[in-house]
Amino acid sequence: MRTILASLIICLATTAPVVAAEKSRVLKLDYAIYVGGFRTIDINLNTTLLADRYDIKLDLKGDGLLDWLFKWKMRASSEGQIKQGAIMPRRAGHNSVWRGKKRSVRLEFPDNGFPTATVTPVPKQDDRKPVPPEKRLGTRDLAGAILSYLIASGVKNSCARSEPVFDGRRRYNLVFENQAKVSLRKNSYSPYSGPALRCTLKLEKIAGFRIKTSRSRWVSEGSARVWVARAFDGALPILVRLEMDTGFGGLVAHLVAARQSHNGTDTQLTALRTANR
Repeated sequence: MRTILASLIICLATTAPVVAAEKSRVLKLDYAIYVGGFRTIDINLNTTLLADRYDIKLDLKGDGLLDWLFKWKMRASSEGQIKQGAIMPRRAGHNSVWRGKKRSVRLEFPDNGFPTATVTPVPKQDDRKPVPPEKRLGTRDLAGAILSYLIASGVKNSCARSEPVFDGRRRYNLVFENQAKVSLRKNSYSPYSGPALRCTLKLEKIAGFRIKTSRSRWVSEGSARVWVARAFDGALPILVRLEMDTGFGGLVAHLVAARQSHNGTDTQLTALRTANR
């Protein structure tokens, strides 16, 4: 679940006209995640979007309490093609450290055939069953799925949608529902103000999950609340806020800075405050 939490932050700004443009759109997003009122995770996202392809780079580092407890770090990437507005992932993966344990995941999405995954070190045997190849068809990596979701969200002006995901060990659907239109005000944590769509996000398990859940699970199995909005003119919504419950208290993710470079113009939003509450 910690991988899902990190990757949910990978929300890109683009539009169908921008996808067809010749020049690239470069987006840099910074998020601060608070748990129980304390800043615990910093996330930096760099995205380059071209006419027919995309490239995503993400760095995550635990801060404060979380870093002291779990020593969590992650570097993730995702790249693929854009064909007639459809996201076609090609390669994705991440390197992570959790409680001193290193893990590497590499995903390949061929033009024809089933997505494949290489996990290092080889996972220890547990009660989960491997995801059958036929259940991987039509899936995307998590970052590609969220990009696909945001493109559709911008076109339809709706955040209600389901996206199929294969992350290397698990097959699930991200289900966005219960849409509501709201208005946000900028504050000391986030610079965005204006209209937004609020949705409930649920994870629908398909295959590859453990039958017995760990007692040490720190993120609940319930739903999350997400807010998506257009931070820049001419771009699709990005994630501006996320809330969910954890074993240590409520979790809130704030967009603290956003910088966009497009057609020779740089635009940015910056929060007044990024320190602990």
